[in-house]
Amino acid sequence: MGIEGMTSPTTPLTMMMKASLLACLVLACCSVEARSVPGVNRTMYPAFEDAGKRAGLQVWRIENFEAVPYPKENYGKFYSGDSYIILFTRENKGNFSWDIHFWLGKETSQDEAGAAAILSVELDDSLGGGPVQHREVQDHESQQFLSYFKAGIRYLPGGVASGFHHVDPDAVEKRLFQVKGKRNVRVRQINLDVSAMNKGDCFILDVGKEIYVYVGQKSKRTERLKAISAANQIRDQDHAGRAKVYVIDAYSNEAEVAKFFEELGSGSPSDVPDESAGGDDESFEKNQESVVTLYKVSDASGDMEMEKVGQKPLHQNMLVSTEFGGQDCFILDTVTSGIYVWIGKGCTKEEKVEAMKRAQKFLTTNNYPAWTTIQRIVEGAEPSTFKQYFSGWREASDQVGLGRVFTIEQIAASMPEPDFDPSTLHADKLRFLAKNSGKAFGFMPDNGTGNVEVWRVEDFELVPVDPAMHGMFFGGDSYVVKYTYEKNGRENYIIYFWQGKDSTTDERAASAIHAVRLDNEVGGKAIQVRVTQGHEPRHFLRIFKGKMIVFLGGRASGFRNLRDHDTYDVDGTRLFQVRGTCADDVRAVQVAEVAASLSSDDMFVLETPSATYLWHGKGASDEEKEFARNAVALVSPDREATPINEGEEPAEFWDAIGGQGSYLSSFDSHGIPLLGPRLFHCHITPTGKFRVEEITDYKQEDLDEDDIMVLDSGDEIYVWVGDKSTDEEKQLGMKMAEEYLKTDPSDRNHALNVIFTIKQGEEPASFKTLFPSWDPKMWESLPSYEDVKRELAEKNASIED
Repeated sequence: MGIEGMTSPTTPLTMMMKASLLACLVLACCSVEARSVPGVNRTMYPAFEDAGKRAGLQVWRIENFEAVPYPKENYGKFYSGDSYIILFTRENKGNFSWDIHFWLGKETSQDEAGAAAILSVELDDSLGGGPVQHREVQDHESQQFLSYFKAGIRYLPGGVASGFHHVDPDAVEKRLFQVKGKRNVRVRQINLDVSAMNKGDCFILDVGKEIYVYVGQKSKRTERLKAISAANQIRDQDHAGRAKVYVIDAYSNEAEVAKFFEELGSGSPSDVPDESAGGDDESFEKNQESVVTLYKVSDASGDMEMEKVGQKPLHQNMLVSTEFGGQDCFILDTVTSGIYVWIGKGCTKEEKVEAMKRAQKFLTTNNYPAWTTIQRIVEGAEPSTFKQYFSGWREASDQVGLGRVFTIEQIAASMPEPDFDPSTLHADKLRFLAKNSGKAFGFMPDNGTGNVEVWRVEDFELVPVDPAMHGMFFGGDSYVVKYTYEKNGRENYIIYFWQGKDSTTDERAASAIHAVRLDNEVGGKAIQVRVTQGHEPRHFLRIFKGKMIVFLGGRASGFRNLRDHDTYDVDGTRLFQVRGTCADDVRAVQVAEVAASLSSDDMFVLETPSATYLWHGKGASDEEKEFARNAVALVSPDREATPINEGEEPAEFWDAIGGQGSYLSSFDSHGIPLLGPRLFHCHITPTGKFRVEEITDYKQEDLDEDDIMVLDSGDEIYVWVGDKSTDEEKQLGMKMAEEYLKTDPSDRNHALNVIFTIKQGEEPASFKTLFPSWDPKMWESLPSYEDVKRELAEKNASIED
């Protein structure tokens, strides 16, 4: 129905609204802003009176250009000829946040699409202008949108204008649905023919009083459970709960299988195409190189203008702000992950409208698909997915020091001292920890007093390192460290593979292979941790009891030995940087003997042929000075060090390192945006393509036993291996994490992140604390595929024929 089909001039969408519709129909997602003004009463749109006042999902369908509440029993069922508004509300300690999605069916009219866009703005206004707005298009919904519907979403033909208001529960029109998606499911109607099926997916055949779930041979447990859940939803929504659901799988007898194909009207099991015929869940691949670009939309000059601000690397200060907030709107074109429209707090109404118009035009000028995501976000409520494109993002309430905000529970779990009080960590202490504690702050499975075995990679084999040399590493080599400790009455294992920054690619690969082999020798129960030089986890540091030294050089370097070490030294002069938070995690790292290696925030030991100096940076704390004095005994054991303060160096000091020069004058812990933890489902498609899907608002139940999950804490990466994942997926676990890092748009150095490989049931505390709650017995209580089939049989028996 078009605009002229409206019959009542007294409805909330008056002729003025019609004019607005006409102005923005071509946009289909343009926001016409009308923010509430303090002290001015504003009439609430009737359908939105109770919107966003409680956590959960609310859905409205556009009917005659009005937002009409959608029956809860139909949530997840969308008609292709309609448009919808979806509001998801979150509550955290009494505070609400919202996401507004307007969903456009592929056969919806431009009029309805425009109404959905305008009414989304009305809903946004009623919630104070704080929600994030999303434009969703059928078949290409965001993973966040799909996650709201646990049984998946289902597309049906027709819509309001077509008269599809009610489905007869006794209808016998046969329909075949394909269940697509490994986690967030789409159920779409397909041709009623065996040629439309494949062995990799599950299918639902609705014949009226009977519903069949055909399980593809190559489908996984989770996909099968999702398909059964979707079939149950069809039974309840379309047949008033009176249809029987049958599962056709490898355990079905010949008669049951024959009955399915008889009802289908064609084919047999042998006629079902291979899994590759199902295609990928993502049908669009961007072939162009991703060039993330930021644009400013402003009318400050008197005319509305859009100018290019810059390309990656982007910085937060490019979003021009004052103490009163941003004065303009900005468009961030990420190329591969959609378009963001950033609304500054002080921008004009015209700028807000124009920014959305320009974002829409990007779809055509840049030849993007029509379903490219467009999100409108407001200053002060930016999601991590936006902030990751900016380096040095600072929050108004940043926790100084650590790479991300830790809870008191996480900090306490990371401190092995039983009497430690996390509340004592004031800002200066947090900064001190960020500098000196090492990476993977929360990973502290014990106090580091377990058994340690160390091997160095030599000629691609592992050669044991003498226990007297434990803690001594060389940047030109790679090592494997096996750590055994007792907890809960049994032995636990951590296998670190440490890769020097100058070790060869082959040596690094060999260390990873040997780590897997050692893990297999202990029954696959070990946590595997990839460690790169300079980014060692706190726990790794502690197991060497404050005696860790990293030298330049290595076995294959050919450098001459000094004091029985493979130390890089050609002139008797060595410079070491010293860091630590306690006596057990102090380490000294040999650096180049030049002024540029110095840093005002740290302590250094300089050994020359005639003297040893202990250099105190101006920003070094008393604790750091004490630890550095202790470290002198490690790197220069037969001398008394001469302490010197920054700025008071003798000429001999500068002569030893090639003369004075510039160096870092402060420590900055804000090199990357402050990102919260994010969970991703990683898998390889039937066509061999690597896919990563983010799970929003994740919880423990989202960890899929069938697959590999990647949890990005912001500081480290966890590769979680499900018990039922295939051998190929297990082997690809580390590769998946590395591929994920390569696609990460933030400024994190991809080669330097700590990567943990952990197994289902062997999760460390640092992993568990990243979830809202954790039940160690959850997987034991989950219903099996067989349990679900048994429940179906019981349900069928209760339905009268």
